[in-house]
Amino acid sequence: MKLSPPTSPGESLANALARLRSLVDARLAVLVGVPGDGEPVKAAMHVAATSPGKRLRPALTLLVVEAFGGAAADHVDAACTVELVHASSLVLDDLPCMDDADERRGRPALHRQCGEAVAVLAAFALLARAQALLPGALAAARVAPAHRSAFASRLAGVVEAMCRGQALDLELPRTADLALLERVHSQKTGALFELAAELGAVVAGVSGDHLEALLSYARNLGLAFQVTDDLLDVTGDAAALGKPIGRDAALGRATFVSVFGVEGAASLRDELLDVASRALAPLGPRTALLRELTDHVRHRTA
Repeated sequence: MKLSPPTSPGESLANALARLRSLVDARLAVLVGVPGDGEPVKAAMHVAATSPGKRLRPALTLLVVEAFGGAAADHVDAACTVELVHASSLVLDDLPCMDDADERRGRPALHRQCGEAVAVLAAFALLARAQALLPGALAAARVAPAHRSAFASRLAGVVEAMCRGQALDLELPRTADLALLERVHSQKTGALFELAAELGAVVAGVSGDHLEALLSYARNLGLAFQVTDDLLDVTGDAAALGKPIGRDAALGRATFVSVFGVEGAASLRDELLDVASRALAPLGPRTALLRELTDHVRHRTA
């Protein structure tokens, strides 16, 4: 396929991420609406969807769109689909029956604010909102009807994979090896990164070898993101992270750090990010910001 020029040549990654986060935040606020009195589930949805976050997954969608000459503003709903799924997963991850977390993004976890029942219902409602949003986002991008239907099934498959990954994570033995950790987190974390890149590609009309390169990139980026998460739970700053550190050890969970140590986990992260960056080589300079995103994941502190 012939590639059109990227939308914002020369823009720094920091500026691009801030710009895209602003677009996504504004749209999320509209999508979940302002709750009225007597609407506890809607109020909880609003809190979960609009709480301050990095918005890295929807930014990935929009960076892919822009790399192939599309306008981010035209595809914000596609990106918000990814973020709504992510917001739902965080609500469920924090529940007492899961990670039993008290804080998220510097605020009380949703079940601490609204109660467990309302938090669970809000998580399911966010998933429903994502599923409802996707067809219109694909139609606006002039994706063929048959492909829209296939991608709706793809979204459902990713949600199911995330559930399987979370269930496996809860049962991980402390003696887990690399293959088992990769199996868990390729589903729990990596699947949504892959979907984010794929959705950006689909709405930008990217297919074939270029799509496969983006998927390989996103797969390795997502796994590296999880390794960094595990490192930050040991070496990070609670104030910067917006949640206490040391939770994995307290829960007796197997992580990349508990299995390989800090140095081994950092080496694995770097290897994954190098593979991610190399996957983009066939796509040329248009993916400069996507390559810079690997360093962003490598050095992030929150």
